[in-house]
Amino acid sequence: MAIIWNAKFALQLLHQCQPIIDIESAIDYLWSKLNTYQLLNLYQELFPIEWEKSQSEIYSENNSHSPKELEFISLVNEHLFPIDDLIIETAYEERLYQIPVSPKGIDWQDEEEGIEALRTGWQLLLPLSKSGRWWLETVEGTQGEAWYKCTFGYSLKDITHPEKINLNLLKKLAFRATSPINAFPIALALLDLETDNIWLDQIACSESYWSRNIELRPWKLEEVKFLTHQWNQATQLLNQAYELIEWIEADPNTNFSHLLALWNLTLDLK
Repeated sequence: MAIIWNAKFALQLLHQCQPIIDIESAIDYLWSKLNTYQLLNLYQELFPIEWEKSQSEIYSENNSHSPKELEFISLVNEHLFPIDDLIIETAYEERLYQIPVSPKGIDWQDEEEGIEALRTGWQLLLPLSKSGRWWLETVEGTQGEAWYKCTFGYSLKDITHPEKINLNLLKKLAFRATSPINAFPIALALLDLETDNIWLDQIACSESYWSRNIELRPWKLEEVKFLTHQWNQATQLLNQAYELIEWIEADPNTNFSHLLALWNLTLDLK
């Protein structure tokens, strides 16, 4: 049995060797090995219990990820931060030399779906956000204004422009309010991509998934910890914002009027 295991192990080691015929192939070989060592080292560091229990092969028969590496990537997706399913599927054939950070915020400017794909609560908030107001007035022009008034009964002229609002004062007033109104500034920051969170402030606008704006970060321990922290923060912000959206949608006319009253209060207290 030991001979069989040793033979198998020897074959696995041989598969790791690649013919080096030029500088480009040498660089590719070194990059793939570095990627392997990075992932396996992170696996041991971040998931020591799973590493000890794992029976997955540590080597691959080609230049793709080994079962052990794929196992680690799945653990990251399950326990630390999201890696899109399509990216994980691709990892079976192509290496993830860097961490893909896919946009997870409120991508209301998506060219394929657009504003009408947003939930009603988000649509109502558009003229209160800088990006949403600009979109309704500039990109959509008179059609945007007409759509908003026809849908919700409010003219944009009746809603104070975001540039005239004291945002810091709005945050203070909202903070004193009860939940979910205290998430009002958070929802606006999500629409404006101004949360200072790497998962929430990216624009994903594109015609296809593979041309989306995906930020790439190195497979380093400090980066993984940073992205994990940022994702935990992102989920909290999204949960708070969606509580506000559900509250708005429960009684749109009444509850949105409460937000407008808070919005206009910043003008009175200047």
